[in-house]
Amino acid sequence: MKFGLRLRGGLLATLIMFGAPVVAPVGAVFVSSSALAQTVQSISVEGNRRVEVETIRSYFKPGPGGRLDQAAIDDGLKALIETGLFQDVRINRGAGGQIIVSVVENPVIGRIAFEGNKKIKDEQLTSEVQSKARGTFSRAMVQSDTLRIAEIYRRSGRYDVRVTPEVIEQPNNRVDLIFTIEEGAKTGVKSIEFVGNNAFSSYRLRDVIKTRESNLLSFLASGDIYDPDRVEADRDLIRRFYLKNGFADVQVVAALTEYDPEKKGFNVTFKIEGGAQYRVGSVDFRSSIPNFDPSSLRAYSRVYAGSLYNVESVEKSVEEMQIEASRRGYAFAVVRPGGDRNFEAHTV
Repeated sequence: MKFGLRLRGGLLATLIMFGAPVVAPVGAVFVSSSALAQTVQSISVEGNRRVEVETIRSYFKPGPGGRLDQAAIDDGLKALIETGLFQDVRINRGAGGQIIVSVVENPVIGRIAFEGNKKIKDEQLTSEVQSKARGTFSRAMVQSDTLRIAEIYRRSGRYDVRVTPEVIEQPNNRVDLIFTIEEGAKTGVKSIEFVGNNAFSSYRLRDVIKTRESNLLSFLASGDIYDPDRVEADRDLIRRFYLKNGFADVQVVAALTEYDPEKKGFNVTFKIEGGAQYRVGSVDFRSSIPNFDPSSLRAYSRVYAGSLYNVESVEKSVEEMQIEASRRGYAFAVVRPGGDRNFEAHTV
């Protein structure tokens, strides 16, 4: 994009403003000044084939009196570029200072095709890409579509996918867009490791999560295919496992994944901060409902003094107490558990 003429026009205007001498006929000075005072209807358009002249003119917004100053011309140029309809937009000045907008339109997409895709159908890929048949061709959009197709394959476990866009020029400023896809094999999980798991072995924790390591029997299930959403869900499974075994302060601080190009698979590492293991110190029942004896719900509690703190037992107790209170006529009763940690005695 060239702004030379526009800058020159701005320079002439500045020289006139300050009264500096200009080596040019006086008439030339007035031509430049009039160029900055054009109306929208006086704009001449060149190079357009599909986009109407009035459409291009509509991007230039005149100021008071219906005249176009340099700022309005600059804004119109930016607006035309941002439409994505044009490969190039330039503003020149002709005889008498007339504003000439020269454009090179983007081609129209004749058809979009996908080659090499066996695992994902054309219909799904067509619905996912932004480029559309009979739409305007945009290189930025094609690049975005290429990344989108690759992401769809990665979500299905194929991280070796390669997507190559090809543009075939056709007559009448039209193009065909072809995406060639090398799907590659599904990318498995080669190893699962745990860091900070002092209370439980790695072997035990691997039984807790859904992600599996690849082995000879992997074809029977899909748990060994790398899935970032599954790995994230595994973090919560590990946390819940610790919480029901007394570790009230547990945090699964990270699930680190690293692709190993030699093994062509992922190494997954869960980083755990388990903290101390807690037992239940005492269990009390309180109620803000008049004439309701909270201790009558003790039989529905699955939490007992001296037992390991178990978040699932607490949740199940709350559920059963609430059902019982509702059965007794307190339909809107809410049971809320609360606990205070004794960090020295490791009790709740």
